[in-house]
Amino acid sequence: MAQSGYGYEIQNKGISPESGLPDQRLAEIEDLNREISQLKQENNDLEILLENTTEHSTQIEIELHEKNEEMKNYLAHVYSVTAAAAAVEDGTFQLQMLDTVALRDDELGQLARVFQRMVTQVKQREENLKQQVEELKIEIDHTRRAQQVSQITQTDYFQELKQKVKEIRDSFDSFDD
Repeated sequence: MAQSGYGYEIQNKGISPESGLPDQRLAEIEDLNREISQLKQENNDLEILLENTTEHSTQIEIELHEKNEEMKNYLAHVYSVTAAAAAVEDGTFQLQMLDTVALRDDELGQLARVFQRMVTQVKQREENLKQQVEELKIEIDHTRRAQQVSQITQTDYFQELKQKVKEIRDSFDSFDD
């Protein structure tokens, strides 16, 4: 037997029925040679399969890494939206807090843009309400003063004072005549 490649190849050169080997041995040798050929073919197929598997596993690893990075980025943006909501609650929200997330072209980006518009509208309404409250305070102060003046002028004491002032004026007017 001579070693060849990954298996053994039986050398049957010079072996013939006249050489004294029985037919059964020659058949066994032929069977072994066929089995060796099959094993070599299977080995080649396995080497190709291993090479393809390695290439595919490398590609899958690269894709998993990319998806992992995308997920990390997505979760960071989700955290930004959550932090922005907390900032609205605290009264420390700034529109630029969501600028990066708002640039996305997916649902999360749309949520960030809607959130920014919503906060802007709420702030505007809040300012309008503050202005209206201030105007109402002024109006209430004027009304309160008018009521206080009315209460004072409607008292008997004030009416008496008013009558005395009128009498005094009339008396001064009569001196001038």
